[in-house]
Amino acid sequence: MEAGENGPGTRPPPIPHSPGYGGIFLRSFLTAGCATVLAPFLLFLALAIIVWLAIGSRVDEASRAWSEFYPGAGNGPRRVVLREGEDKAGDIAVIRIQGEITGGGSPLDGDGLLAEASEQLRAAAGDARVKAVLLQIDSPGGGLAASDQLHHEVEKLGRTGKPVVAWAGGVMASGGYYLAAAASGIMAGPTAVVGSIGVVMNHFQAAGLLRWLGIRADPIISGPRKDIGSPFREMTREEREILQARVDDSHRRFVALVAKGRKLPPEKVEELAGGDVFSAEEARENGLVDRIGYVDDALEWLEELSGGRGMRVIGYRRPPSLYDLVGEIGEAGAAAFWKGSLAELEPAPLMGF
Repeated sequence: MEAGENGPGTRPPPIPHSPGYGGIFLRSFLTAGCATVLAPFLLFLALAIIVWLAIGSRVDEASRAWSEFYPGAGNGPRRVVLREGEDKAGDIAVIRIQGEITGGGSPLDGDGLLAEASEQLRAAAGDARVKAVLLQIDSPGGGLAASDQLHHEVEKLGRTGKPVVAWAGGVMASGGYYLAAAASGIMAGPTAVVGSIGVVMNHFQAAGLLRWLGIRADPIISGPRKDIGSPFREMTREEREILQARVDDSHRRFVALVAKGRKLPPEKVEELAGGDVFSAEEARENGLVDRIGYVDDALEWLEELSGGRGMRVIGYRRPPSLYDLVGEIGEAGAAAFWKGSLAELEPAPLMGF
């Protein structure tokens, strides 16, 4: 028995309180109706499972059928006209190197930006209508192997006799500059940053944290340096010297390629290879770029180098594969579901601005 203000044996009235944001969310959910919200999602999920069970084992066959329905899908890049030009003036191909330079394998059978850019570089090299190439670079760098292979592809393109100009409106650093060094000329936008010549091998170790947690790594290895660079223990001085030597080797190659491409003394490049980034004007003064200008200036420069006037500008785009279309449909469906069904769950805003 409990005593309250309403007399013996009665419970006191509950203390009024605000339901809070979670309460508002739950109330909106219940008001909207669980079935209304979950039905479209469950229907979509069931449909996806049925389709996958029906054709999941025949994805390759479906892909081939799509290629027949859409000739050229997945069979290399297609030409896209970016700017019309005069007849018989020739074409300038624009190839974008955008974002982190990643990818594995090789230009023939690889993935990521390595495969995509290599495919376009080779297409431009073998296209008789293309008289010059603009590398439109906006990259802070990336993988050493991918950057080196793309540098090689740019060199091969240059050996066809077609002038190649690397242009950056924003960032042309590290691996981005590594491959640009193989171009016939380099131009930077007035506000671009250029350089970061150097190599880094990222390494972290959590030995102290593991000791604090009472955890000790105990690998079984076939040789004393098989687990070199392991994050589970501190690096020895000998191991650091070994890895430093590998970084130094790659750095010397970077410096040598820049010196060769830019026709600069290796000593001069070494002075600039401390990892610093330079403004466009500083890069021009140090010989890292030839000119400062915008993309139209770069196109005019290519016309000068190739002897053309009023040239058409083209790009390369890979036609969508069946995988691409399915992915886009899935993303569109998820977005529509979120906007249509889950939007009902959103409580009225407590504050707005």
